[in-house]
Amino acid sequence: MTAAAPPSLGALPPHLTRPDGPTRLSSNYGHTVSLLEENLPDAEEWEPSNGSPPMTLDEIEEAIGKWEEDLRSKGREISGRTIVVTHSLPYVCTLHKTASHSTKLDDHILPDAGEESVLGSGATTPLEMGPGDPLLRTRALHSPTSTNLHASKHKMPPLSFPDPAKSLKPSFHPALPPSRAASPAPSPLHAPTELPPDLRHRTHSPDPAAIQQQQQHRWVLHPRRGHSALNAGLRSLKDRPLLVVGRPDDLVKAEGDLLGSNELSDDAKRDLEQGLRKMAGAKEQGIGCVPVWLDDALHTRFYEGMCKEYLWPIFHYLSLPDNISKKTEQAAWEAYYETNLIYAKKVASVYKPGDLIWIHDYHLLLVPEMLREILKDQSPHISLFLHCPFPSSEFFRCLPRREALLDGMLGCNLVCFQAHSYARHFLSSCVRVNGYEARLGGVDVKGRVVHLAHCPIGIDVDNVEHDRTQPGVAPKIEALRRVYAGKKIIVGRDKLDPTKGVLPKLRAFERFLHDYPEWADKVVLMQVTSPSPGDSPALAAKVGELVDQINGTYGSLEFQPVHHYHQTIERDEYFALLTVADLALITSRRDGMNTTAMEYVICQAEAKGPLIVSEFTGVSSVLSKAVKINPWDLGGVARAIDSCLKMPLEEREARHNVLYRAVKSQTASVWAHANILKLLESLQGEQATQNTPLLDEEAVVTKYAAAKRRLLMFDYDGTLTPIVKDPSAATPSEGLLKSLEVLAADPRNIVYIISGRDGAFLEEHLGHIPNLGMSAEHGCFLRAPGQSKWTSLTDELDMDWKKDVTRIFRYYEARTQGAFVEKKVSSVTFHYRNADPVFGLFQAKECQAMLESMQESLPIDVLVGKKNVEVRPAHTNKGEIVRRLLYQHPDAEFCMCAGDDKTDEDMFHSMARIFSNSTPGGGPTLVHPPASFSTFPSLARAVKEEDDEGALPEDLSQPVESHLDPSATFMIAIEALETAGAKMTMANAVLESPTALIALLGRLADISRKA
Repeated sequence: MTAAAPPSLGALPPHLTRPDGPTRLSSNYGHTVSLLEENLPDAEEWEPSNGSPPMTLDEIEEAIGKWEEDLRSKGREISGRTIVVTHSLPYVCTLHKTASHSTKLDDHILPDAGEESVLGSGATTPLEMGPGDPLLRTRALHSPTSTNLHASKHKMPPLSFPDPAKSLKPSFHPALPPSRAASPAPSPLHAPTELPPDLRHRTHSPDPAAIQQQQQHRWVLHPRRGHSALNAGLRSLKDRPLLVVGRPDDLVKAEGDLLGSNELSDDAKRDLEQGLRKMAGAKEQGIGCVPVWLDDALHTRFYEGMCKEYLWPIFHYLSLPDNISKKTEQAAWEAYYETNLIYAKKVASVYKPGDLIWIHDYHLLLVPEMLREILKDQSPHISLFLHCPFPSSEFFRCLPRREALLDGMLGCNLVCFQAHSYARHFLSSCVRVNGYEARLGGVDVKGRVVHLAHCPIGIDVDNVEHDRTQPGVAPKIEALRRVYAGKKIIVGRDKLDPTKGVLPKLRAFERFLHDYPEWADKVVLMQVTSPSPGDSPALAAKVGELVDQINGTYGSLEFQPVHHYHQTIERDEYFALLTVADLALITSRRDGMNTTAMEYVICQAEAKGPLIVSEFTGVSSVLSKAVKINPWDLGGVARAIDSCLKMPLEEREARHNVLYRAVKSQTASVWAHANILKLLESLQGEQATQNTPLLDEEAVVTKYAAAKRRLLMFDYDGTLTPIVKDPSAATPSEGLLKSLEVLAADPRNIVYIISGRDGAFLEEHLGHIPNLGMSAEHGCFLRAPGQSKWTSLTDELDMDWKKDVTRIFRYYEARTQGAFVEKKVSSVTFHYRNADPVFGLFQAKECQAMLESMQESLPIDVLVGKKNVEVRPAHTNKGEIVRRLLYQHPDAEFCMCAGDDKTDEDMFHSMARIFSNSTPGGGPTLVHPPASFSTFPSLARAVKEEDDEGALPEDLSQPVESHLDPSATFMIAIEALETAGAKMTMANAVLESPTALIALLGRLADISRKA
């Protein structure tokens, strides 16, 4: 993609070469995204190297504390609480309709005292929930997915679990309020234990008449298996106040049947909601939950519609169905939008200023923007983590609602991904699809920078280490070794999903047996395929047929090379299988991460077995020493299997040591804390802008009325008139013209319009106003107040540089389709707004770097605008004009400067500089002469001639003493309401629109009329 070196130009130094690319921003953990990496031709799957060791959990926690302290010291509100928003709560909620505290069904529901969590109807205190919260148990949630609830209706655990009398804790059954009666006395099997002292005062005498209506139901919670990495990360945040917002997806009757939320009574919903919330404890220092109640039909349309029919396929590089119609797509989108809005409103209802909001995965992509709108007056701190891959922009743009989805995600302060390539794809989509500008480390969204980062998820290493050493694992290891003695075991565990690559794995194994017949009867593939809610019967049939084909071709009556288990296996069996394996084979076609590979590495601490992973999984970027394969290259996978089975012990140990350190250092706990840290860092980056207050108009009016001399400077487009598609249509309103006439006529005022427009346009629309000063083309042309003739500063300059600059621009114009060159009297501009946004930006940066290398030999300024690069004479920017006016009028006691875009930041910077070196009570404020006096001697002479009052020194190289006071200096940024206070600006105040500024000028004009 890099263009060849341009032809030799007279003004170019002979040694000129392509400049180095920008330095990437990165931290020890969780890289941010570079602007130009997407443009590299070989960067599609490139991952950045990290020379420094990753931060430890203790270091990240310490950094979080320091960032929070720093933000608070700078006036940012940080509550210390995190609201986690997920599609589903991490619990299976079982409803018991009973007239007693416990039933015989509890023999099957409550495994042991450490695992149960009961929410009784009428619970009034949070103390019952803390000790029994399954999410906080060390072994609560592990990787093997539980049996599919939708297929098996929540199978009961075996009858071998302890008696409920030994597992139920009396404190879980709260005392009843006076309005409710106590339950009937429990049977002797469940003899009550004396209540703790802090609960004794809450006991009440039962009212026999009310016994029938009390304790009609109670809730029992089990950990929802699956999503172990996410839940382990949340569990690691238990020392911080944490609130999990999500839908109770797994509602189950005590008999094991699925339960829809529409079937629940209001009392049952209320009791579950109150109990889940109170799990955090009285001071909300633990993990509490807030359920989101959705209509069952709406959730079905939401999940089976937009989520599974559109987003899941596109994010995993699968084509959309051929039978999509506008009607079905509209219905799916409406359900997705409505569901996201319900989640957003629920989060807003529990939000407190200063909370960190952490949203998860593709189900809730619209929630960030919705929250930004609902909480627009509170500037919420929002992060989104996408667990699945993010496709390239060419694939993402196939989605019907692509723009709205991107805008929804960009409502965040930080968008984080599993891998660096996913973040680059997202950045490319924002540029190509929505037309936003990329920034180093983020995306510029209407002046607000959304930061991008990647931070791969990990596993709970301590949990895996604990589980693999349990007593039940060793016997199964010995049994497997006995059954497969003398054979190499290849293990695979995947969901039955097209993206998990079960079929390519079986085909590659078949190719391996064909190409390497010496391994016949010496290798067995043990493939565990877990059921998933979206199981495809057609895919299951293909897998079964292929297994039979391989076993029929390469097996015998005594031996079958493929053992396929389409089921969920127990935890002990799972870890025994990972431990006894000689090789793990992961051939996912697309996968966000894949934690099975990490668990395999931990289980191979002794055997040092090699690992083969698909290069299309997120984990391939984390486990650098795994053998990476292309699952579509069957021969390549077969060669990798042969190589790994023959790999010498020394190489296996070297590879495994690196893999083990990577898994141990990048755990789920580190991932969760690193995401919090990255969000806080993104807030720090916005510190200078988030605190920009709205303009205090009353202070402006008061200071204006009291001042004896005033300096008013205004940009034109976007400041005095709204931005319009047709620039010629941006004409001043009648109210603006009247106010400018009055303000310019006031002898105490100096009023200037400082614009990038040409002089002809300004003369046409504003030239009739006497005493109005104007500057055109960013200061190249001037018309002083009270004069009718324009002064061209370019007359004193050698403009021969335009020939060389034009040649360079023409070179890039010819190589950038859609680009064009605009020539003005004082400047030359390269526009690429009609070019491919990414390649156009790439070419513009190449061009910019070349031009900047010429600045040492030519008197030019290179200005990067919106979709353009402009070259103009040096010292002719808006900031130079402001410096000259401040120097020329040191007696001004009031100063107002207003603008709306990047070119106006030069004005604000010039004004801010005059106060940067002064301190209260430290002496007068000095204004130094502008550089344009030396560049344009005629300008200096004209300024001296206009100094009728003798305010300037004889030697214009000397500074002057300014009468300005910071309290009477107003630098006003005009920003749209939705981005107010969010732009990267040096202004000290904001107004929401040109209309608001015109209204303010009307008030100031009224003061001048009355004076």
